[in-house]
Amino acid sequence: MPGWRCDVAGAPDIVEEVVRIHGLDNVASVALPRADGVARPTATPAQKLERRLRRAAAARGLDEAVTWSFLPEREAAHFAEGNGGLWLLENPISEDMKAMRPALLPGLLMAAQRNLARGGDGLRLFELGRRYLRGEGGRSDERLTLGVVLAGEKAPRGWATGKALPFDAYDAKAEALALLAEAGAPIDNLQVMGEAGSQFHPGQSATLRLGPKTVLARFGMLHPATLKAFDIDVPVAAVELFLDAIPARRGPAGFARPAYAPPALQAVTRDFAFLVPSDLPAGDLVRAVRGADKANVVAVRLFDDFRGAGVPEGHKSLAVEVTLQPGEKSYTEAELKAIAETIVAAAGKLGAVLRG
Repeated sequence: MPGWRCDVAGAPDIVEEVVRIHGLDNVASVALPRADGVARPTATPAQKLERRLRRAAAARGLDEAVTWSFLPEREAAHFAEGNGGLWLLENPISEDMKAMRPALLPGLLMAAQRNLARGGDGLRLFELGRRYLRGEGGRSDERLTLGVVLAGEKAPRGWATGKALPFDAYDAKAEALALLAEAGAPIDNLQVMGEAGSQFHPGQSATLRLGPKTVLARFGMLHPATLKAFDIDVPVAAVELFLDAIPARRGPAGFARPAYAPPALQAVTRDFAFLVPSDLPAGDLVRAVRGADKANVVAVRLFDDFRGAGVPEGHKSLAVEVTLQPGEKSYTEAELKAIAETIVAAAGKLGAVLRG
């Protein structure tokens, strides 16, 4: 080949050149041989989970961000609490990429700050990747994590809505629950508890747990000190999903949907209003009512939280809608009364009293 053809460096390049001169249309198409049987899937369960979560997050209006796995030491240290300390590189490519990220939120917050500084009004960012922790004995520990940052305006100002609406902790909770459900977590069994970390606002954040110790996610509004550390001057809601903590599903079905089998009989709904201590989390009451009669109670929804006239001091009124599903035959009045008494008794264990 002539010396000026620097793009030809081997046999495949020569073949490509011959085909170009001969004409691609003149080369017959020949199918590759196919082995007998059904080909085995090449994607691992972890890869399938990542694909599914990316699609779910994008479908919810979140924009994927790909940030560096390395961070400035100051920003990384802000999220190093409870993560076993930082991994610092001895020979980083720059001082701004000296620490391995202990969480995904620092990189997302830095990306949000750049966009906000350039006029971005409302940001919905997510990233799926690994955080790097110090394990026992100083060993490296990588954890698959999904981070979400909601910054700026949730909805712009308008004649019907008035001022622009900011994101709040409930927006973060909605994202956490939706993405955990997509990941296969048993969201009906989750408990909302505190201790989201010093990076979050203590009165507007929480964790989602299976039992008292297994933390699947933390969510809420970020603390003003965190926003100041990242030079952000608007409220920010954030989510971190710890995907490695989600228990694996048993059986070969995986994430296949069960066959749709609608019940033959119509469901029955009943409303209950309880007076409860003001410090009782509403989720505890919902969970108690749902577990009162698992054979008949299929859904429980909180629809009212009232504190004011007619409610004793130190109490609040929580109203729930309970959906009952009959099986082989419709309920009799006696059966409905017995179920209602079981629900009231289960709520009574938490100090709830049926409101008159």
